[in-house]
Amino acid sequence: MKLKDLLRSIEYKSSEIGSDDIEVDGIACDSKAIKNGYLFIAVPGTKLDGHNFAGEAVERGAVAVVVQKDVVLADGIPKIYVKDSRYALAKIANEFYGKPSEKIKCIGITGTNGKTTISYLMDSILSASGYKVGIIGTVNYRIGQRVIPATNTTPGPIELHNFISEMVQHSFDYSVIEISSHSLDQRRVEGIKFEVGIFTNLSGDHLDYHKTLDEYFNAKAKLFEGLDKDSYAVINVDDEWGKKLLKRSKGKITTYGIKTNAMFIATQIDLSLGGTKLVVQTPNGRTNINTKLIGLHNVYNITASIAAGACLGIPFDLIKDGVENLTSVPGRLEAIDCGQPFKVFVDYAHTDDALHNVLSALRPLISKRIIVAFGCGGERDRTKRPRMGRVAGELADFIVVTSDNPRSEEPESIAQEIATGIEMKDYTIILDRAEAIKEALSRAKEGDCVLIAGKGHEPYQVLKNTTVAFDDREVTKKILCSM
Repeated sequence: MKLKDLLRSIEYKSSEIGSDDIEVDGIACDSKAIKNGYLFIAVPGTKLDGHNFAGEAVERGAVAVVVQKDVVLADGIPKIYVKDSRYALAKIANEFYGKPSEKIKCIGITGTNGKTTISYLMDSILSASGYKVGIIGTVNYRIGQRVIPATNTTPGPIELHNFISEMVQHSFDYSVIEISSHSLDQRRVEGIKFEVGIFTNLSGDHLDYHKTLDEYFNAKAKLFEGLDKDSYAVINVDDEWGKKLLKRSKGKITTYGIKTNAMFIATQIDLSLGGTKLVVQTPNGRTNINTKLIGLHNVYNITASIAAGACLGIPFDLIKDGVENLTSVPGRLEAIDCGQPFKVFVDYAHTDDALHNVLSALRPLISKRIIVAFGCGGERDRTKRPRMGRVAGELADFIVVTSDNPRSEEPESIAQEIATGIEMKDYTIILDRAEAIKEALSRAKEGDCVLIAGKGHEPYQVLKNTTVAFDDREVTKKILCSM
């Protein structure tokens, strides 16, 4: 592919006259991924700056380098100057893979909580309608039978456009994409045409990165500000940030909620440990839903998915089938049953709002005590640690504070920050996560409920610079079987 064709969507200046006609065989923003004939895009990161590796990229065979500031290169190697190399990276990736999102319908889901469950619901609804669906999200990236472990909720632009292109090549109809605030801020999804954008909710998270809730919201809003006028914006108007988003979205507005007068409203909600019954009032009538998913937060997720399905023109009987066909989501209030006389759930809740949602869902359904074991990730938003402690103290009967993914932080320090928010006396700190889970389970009696929170589907734990195998679900099963 000609360099000029890759650059046609961006403004740039070249250091070499005539360099536009260079043939490019591949693109990369990691110098170690460069091969002969590749274009290297130098992107500044939070820890490393790609501009410092431009020389290495040339040594490995790069035929040109895209930069947003000057670098020293061997004579004759074109430097393509752009204002924002992150933006350029996304646009170049889009061109390199043939603008794949224009050949498939893309659904983008953003918000603090609920993205993964909605992605599974949309997959089920679309599949029930006979469509081929690819998924890019927190649990994994799925293209038919090919399942790729997820490194980020939303991958980088090259990987992202590559996945969408692969879906197009295999005649997929839809690509459902979870979109993180980081990816929006870092412009990873630039160039992707979204048929539908879904906003779930917004609460305190990632403030280590965004600094303020306003900055966090502004990042989320970019998805909706980038929609085409013919696209749909499905927005939770029970959420105060959702109401603000109404003024900023460029797409056709579709609202949903439980408390607010919305276009799609969930009513007659009946919650139980066996599942949830609800009626969703829509512009075209009422839809009765009987689902295995538990909790009021899942009522929101289901209502959002029904609204999105309706925007796509899917008949309500098929939407209903799709919602009811989904019986569970990995690591989202996932029940662990080894015949024990008490309930056990594993959940990904790693924010105070998510923990509140899950404990609030369980509280009225549990006749006796709730025991929760959880921690907080290291090198992440510290402000939520005491808030999570406070939520657990208000809604649980006993707490085991433990490690999550401490990374390079000291687990004891993280645990103590959580403990500052716990006002109750019934808690303990056990840093070894397996031992903490064992302690929580050993304290449970008939009629109680144990919630293992924070990691959900994750099959690993990050300890300093080491990633070790650790799956809450498997560890919990092993302990229960030995009791």
